[in-house]
Amino acid sequence: MYKKILVPFDNSSQSFSAAQHALKLATVRRATVTLFHVIQDIINDPEERARVRIGIDRETILNELKVKAQTMLEQLREQLAGNDIKIDTAVVVGNPAKEILKKAKIEGYDVIIIGSRGLGKIPGILMGSVSNKVCSGATCPVIVIHI
Repeated sequence: MYKKILVPFDNSSQSFSAAQHALKLATVRRATVTLFHVIQDIINDPEERARVRIGIDRETILNELKVKAQTMLEQLREQLAGNDIKIDTAVVVGNPAKEILKKAKIEGYDVIIIGSRGLGKIPGILMGSVSNKVCSGATCPVIVIHI
């Protein structure tokens, strides 16, 4: 049933719980898990915009962020390893919800397992949570992990 599992990971406790859930499911189904991190474009991050203003090249900043994100995912992979489950990692830059949906569709994932910050319906709608956008736009099943 589920052979390819996509797990968006942002280093929150919710996304860690989603990764643990994905590993349990992958163990039962002998599935492959992909840990996926989306770096939000620095144009939207005030701290990074300040670095651009003081003369640090945008590409340099993005490369630093990609290295940090890949390191984070590799550390998570090591924590989760040991069940003979193949765990891949991927890092991209863009809008988190859009990139998650794009990757799931293009690469044919069977399920997305994503953590939710538990904002509730009204704040989630107003703030436009990533998990809400993924649930409403996904072409495959989405499992939302609340903690």
